[in-house]
Amino acid sequence: MNWEEVLSITVKGLQYFLLFFWFYWLIISLFGFGKPRRQKEHDPEKRFLLMVAAHNEESVIGQLVDNLNNLDYPKELYEVCVIADNCDDKTAKISRKLGATVIEHFYAPGEPKGKPYAIKYAIEQYGDRLKKDFDGIAFFDADNLVTVNFLREMNNHLMNGDRLIQCYLDSKNPDDNWVSLSYAASYYYMNRSWQLAKYRIGLGNAIGGTGFCVDTKLFTEVGWTARSLTEDLEFTMQCLLRGVPAKWCHFARVFDEKPQSFKASCVQRLRWARGHWDVCFKYTHKLLWRTLRRFDILSFDGALYLINPGKIILNALTAIIIWISIFTDSHWSEAIFPWQLWITMILFQFIYISYTIIVDSKKKLNVLWSFITIAIFNLSYIPLFVWSLLTFKNKSWNPTKHTRGIEMNEMENVTSKAQ
Repeated sequence: MNWEEVLSITVKGLQYFLLFFWFYWLIISLFGFGKPRRQKEHDPEKRFLLMVAAHNEESVIGQLVDNLNNLDYPKELYEVCVIADNCDDKTAKISRKLGATVIEHFYAPGEPKGKPYAIKYAIEQYGDRLKKDFDGIAFFDADNLVTVNFLREMNNHLMNGDRLIQCYLDSKNPDDNWVSLSYAASYYYMNRSWQLAKYRIGLGNAIGGTGFCVDTKLFTEVGWTARSLTEDLEFTMQCLLRGVPAKWCHFARVFDEKPQSFKASCVQRLRWARGHWDVCFKYTHKLLWRTLRRFDILSFDGALYLINPGKIILNALTAIIIWISIFTDSHWSEAIFPWQLWITMILFQFIYISYTIIVDSKKKLNVLWSFITIAIFNLSYIPLFVWSLLTFKNKSWNPTKHTRGIEMNEMENVTSKAQ
């Protein structure tokens, strides 16, 4: 067997391997169509601690604290806490003035910096009061806004037995430019094709770093030991290893400020990619072992998600090899499926993205332009995943700057649109 035959067999094997992933996600995504089913409703009962990690966020923190102070939930049943993390601006002052509990955190020389460490410090300050006074803890970023029904929905989930819940991830500024649109359109698509779809068929979801709520008992059982650059993903997998999958709430939304600069977007996504690889190497083997030991499909699904960056790199590499073979007329490697199938796949993605934007987006967005920006967004992830694989041990934290101080009343009618 010569090298051409070996390469041909290898590339065909890779294509079948990648095809498994494609069919897996395709079948799951079909369950994202249609109207979500509501949770059984309960009167307000659960007590919540709302934690906001903020580093020099004076431009946006006031709008969020005011927003959280006016949620449609009895005020005596929740507390707003702002973690002023190494701030040298007016973040703490503004938060106190608006009635939030403020915990100021400053780092010693050489101490690791970042959101996971800020949260750890705040949790330590609450001590035993965490378990005594609160049934659930919700986490937000300083640039967020959240629909006023958030705590009512979280109360319903906790009362119905869910222990880790992620709400709908939306964007403050989807129509600023093509970069912010690429983020927003990607989130609309993933919220349905992945989060809602998986929730409907009983698979685990993933928390997205903000707008999520965790049962206090579960939080204390697991402990806050996540130290990766994607502490949300790490905590998701830690819970999954305990048999507790994350759940999805389609009816409450958190609005996040998306970068407007492509460079800032790459910096942010490189941090996410490094964190993803870090969590992948730490937890994939544990999830696969749990899959074999307990025949646990939830753990298998979690492992598949963790190796997704590797799948994307292999997909790009396989495509490059096939195209080289075609253009050099060597035919030592070729696609195992006809081009019509790939056109059908692209058409399906376009229809799905169009559907999610029409059904779930508050603002009227150009569907064709959204599809193009998602394509650019996803293609640019390929070099980021390659570079992050080579540098995943770099855990330096580069916070994203936020400047859009949007009031919640500017996002009116979102809840009714989502319903």
